[in-house]
Amino acid sequence: MHEIKIGSLFSGIGGFCRAFESEGCEVVWANDIDKYVAITFKYNFNSRFILKDVRELSVFEDKLEPVDILTAGFPCQPFSIAGNRNGFNDPRGKLFFEIPRIINEFKKDKPKIILLENVKNFNKKEYIDIVTDELNVAGYWFDERYKVLLNTYKVTHLPQNRERLFMIALNKDFFDNIPPNFPADNQPIKKKPFEFFDTKNKAEEYYYFKKNSKYWKLFHDEMKKYGKNSNKYIFLLRRWYVRTYFNGYTPTLTANMGMGGHNVPVIKDKWGIRKLTIMECARLQGFDESWFKIPPNISKTQLYKQLGNAVSIPVAQKLAKICINLLSKL
Repeated sequence: MHEIKIGSLFSGIGGFCRAFESEGCEVVWANDIDKYVAITFKYNFNSRFILKDVRELSVFEDKLEPVDILTAGFPCQPFSIAGNRNGFNDPRGKLFFEIPRIINEFKKDKPKIILLENVKNFNKKEYIDIVTDELNVAGYWFDERYKVLLNTYKVTHLPQNRERLFMIALNKDFFDNIPPNFPADNQPIKKKPFEFFDTKNKAEEYYYFKKNSKYWKLFHDEMKKYGKNSNKYIFLLRRWYVRTYFNGYTPTLTANMGMGGHNVPVIKDKWGIRKLTIMECARLQGFDESWFKIPPNISKTQLYKQLGNAVSIPVAQKLAKICINLLSKL
């Protein structure tokens, strides 16, 4: 079998790209509109990156090489319970329809497999019916059987409570109408959250809350309840109260981490009360420092946002293996 080629729409900083590369595939191009994402992506990958609004992307004009698998983690804000939930009526929600448009532009060279990702709340009939219609018309098998909710905490070693919907569509020219075998919630052995944190060394001063800040007081008052054990737990400000995480996992890392310190998970070390660092968040998403490099010219605000938007790499690897196995049978 030839080397499997991957294209990535709404690529972000390359979670899907890294997952497929680690399984021996070649990422031939990726696309995103965010100029800061472009910097981080190019700092970590040698693949072609097209910095462009997906609505302006063209298979012909941009010379997009045909690929075997197309991935797309399209915008989730219109479908998230944390957003306005305007769905496909939201301009960002409408960006989904660029995916079948681009697929159709490939004509006879359409991808054999489409892999999509979005938030848990996208798993509603009103949304899935539209995806089904669009992908069926484009020439792909897709229905309720071709999607799965996977929680990072339940299917990988990463201790992050992150549930996402994944959808795999299969080109009718190559596959029968048989859905893929998705991974089960098999509760693998997980590392403990603090194994991902650098608590033996003082972090940059940037990450610590000042004692005269309102956030320091909110977290301090909650931590007082647990005395010496407060350095064993993870905390997060939820609107007007601080929630404590005891259960061996961190809260979901979100793009809102880039909007202010209270959106980032918080811990206590011997130097004070601080936010998780950029690299600690990266590890919780499977971006390991053995290969993931942080560009020196990107703000922490943008890096938090990028990591919160990313797909957990070990979860994406499981789906990559499924796609590769399907192609191996052709």
